[in-house]
Amino acid sequence: MKSAAPLMLLFLILTLGALPLAAQVDEAAQYELTICDRTGKFLACIPLENGRFDLVFIHSYHLTPVVERYIVEDDQDGKPILHLFELEYESCGVGMPSDAENGYRLVDGKFELSMDRKFASIPLMISIVEGHGVRIGGKFIPFTMWLPPESMLILAARKAIVDPSGR
Repeated sequence: MKSAAPLMLLFLILTLGALPLAAQVDEAAQYELTICDRTGKFLACIPLENGRFDLVFIHSYHLTPVVERYIVEDDQDGKPILHLFELEYESCGVGMPSDAENGYRLVDGKFELSMDRKFASIPLMISIVEGHGVRIGGKFIPFTMWLPPESMLILAARKAIVDPSGR
């Protein structure tokens, strides 16, 4: 009877050799933010660095910046969802949160509110006040790039597979 050791060694080599390839595939998977009009017509798809983006606008009453911070995660079915994890604003009062939700702090003169809200998509109207858009990787992209103010947009996310070889 021959020893099973050579077969086990071959199995281990093949299994361990496949691990770096599996890691490359997982690292290559990322998310994209999709932007559609009210009819569902696809307007844009923007790659997300680390699955993160900010929804930014100027508050129509206070005329101060508001930043909603999102990260894309998979839900229990593996579908991408938009997770609002933080809200940043400069002025308290009309139209701004007054409760602590998941934690409230003052940082560099701005209010930061920890949040935990999840959305499959976010329908929104483009503000008539300039400065309404998304910030991705430090770059601001205004919604008026696609449609005029008072138009409806729908934000959602999808998975994107990037070829690790760069092709």
